[in-house]
Amino acid sequence: MVRDICFHIVDLVQNSVTAGAHTVTVSLRDSSISDEIMLSVQDDGRGMDAQTAASARDPFYTSKGFKKVGLGLPLLEATSCACHGDFELESQPGSGTTVQARLEKSHWDCPPLGDISDTMLELLVTLEDVNLKFRYCSDHGEFAISSAEVREQAGGLHLSHPEVYSFLRDFFAANLRPLLG
Repeated sequence: MVRDICFHIVDLVQNSVTAGAHTVTVSLRDSSISDEIMLSVQDDGRGMDAQTAASARDPFYTSKGFKKVGLGLPLLEATSCACHGDFELESQPGSGTTVQARLEKSHWDCPPLGDISDTMLELLVTLEDVNLKFRYCSDHGEFAISSAEVREQAGGLHLSHPEVYSFLRDFFAANLRPLLG
């Protein structure tokens, strides 16, 4: 198992970027009422044929030449199954990939969310050539942000510019953190 859900988010987003995605959409639903955490990462990258998608679920398969194993997807699948959830990987060449995982939130093996606010802020700021869309839903409300919209509002300043970064950090703190319960 892994330390937290943020580990999976970063891994999936990195996979999307490696696959040439221009847009990556991360959706996270966290509900104590329905007792589930639902994670979805969708991209418009190269996608995979059926054989490659099946191989991607094997921990001893990786498309990255510098690594011997590819544990990200198999770990997420194992975590989902261990937590009475499910896992889906859908991909088509030229049409991108969607990974969805559902976990029973109250299950003793369910990892914590981790620092979603800082994780998403860092991804938003560092992925310069990707439109990262993030949506979080909880029993307390909803939060959504898109790096393309933030870049437009920043008026040419890089998202790591101190003023923009400070604004984003405060925006996440004021609007996302209260929803995390």
